[in-house]
Amino acid sequence: MSNKAWSGKTGGTHWMQRSLIMMFRWINPMALYPIVWIWILGYIVVGHQGRRGIYYYWHHRLGYPAVSAMKHLYLNYLEFGKVILDRFAAWAGRKISVRIDNKEILESLLNQPQGFILISSHIGNQELAGYHFPMQKPLYVLTYQGDTQVVNENRAAAFAKMGLNIIPYQEDGSHIFDMHKAIDSGNLLSVHGDRMFKGDRVLRAKILGQEASFPEGCFRVAAMEQVPVISLFMMREKRDTYVLYVKKLSDGLCAAGNSRQHAVEILQSYIQSMEWILAQYPHQWFHFYEFWKQ
Repeated sequence: MSNKAWSGKTGGTHWMQRSLIMMFRWINPMALYPIVWIWILGYIVVGHQGRRGIYYYWHHRLGYPAVSAMKHLYLNYLEFGKVILDRFAAWAGRKISVRIDNKEILESLLNQPQGFILISSHIGNQELAGYHFPMQKPLYVLTYQGDTQVVNENRAAAFAKMGLNIIPYQEDGSHIFDMHKAIDSGNLLSVHGDRMFKGDRVLRAKILGQEASFPEGCFRVAAMEQVPVISLFMMREKRDTYVLYVKKLSDGLCAAGNSRQHAVEILQSYIQSMEWILAQYPHQWFHFYEFWKQ
């Protein structure tokens, strides 16, 4: 199984995406669940690469028999559909209830003058986490700009409303300078640690028992900045209810001249936090690409 780069695009036409936002100003996302149950069947058939990645996760990493793995694959896509509906509903102004686990870790970091780094993942509904984050520090988010126009526009509008700042991902790596500036100014920087794009340098480590590739850049930046590092997981519990889990990955201490080793240590802590949350919410890892190397 090859570890192919992720396309990063949200499915659906511009008209469909805009229509969802308009609809959710008047109706509950639950009204569309029956449509999602049918729609994702077509998505599974068409999305060969995503289907292979999810099936490998259930069958080869979690050890489910083939038929059972296919059932859980469907449930995985179903959870993804609900999360996407919640994201569009948030853009339409719909409110959700959020409980924060380990809130004291977050409050301590937000109340200190030093900046810190959040390494998130495509587990749960990470974008909603940004919309419900306690804004005691300016938050800068490294964001992929290759999604659809509707998604990019509404994400930018939601970020602006919340006072969030976008750092666009650049193929030449120049976004690294903006990331350093954000941290050096005592702000919070948010990056993803489980997705790679074409040309990214990688760190390899085992997750769920098999080696996979992770983007080196975010972990090297976290190590070189020598600031605290955390991970957040915004997990869907039920209708309009989420739990935001906070996990500390590093206190920011790094031996001089050993930033690569520190990056590896942060990666290992990140993987442990992912495995911990996946044990509780196995259907909410939306890694629709071929993640593991075989």
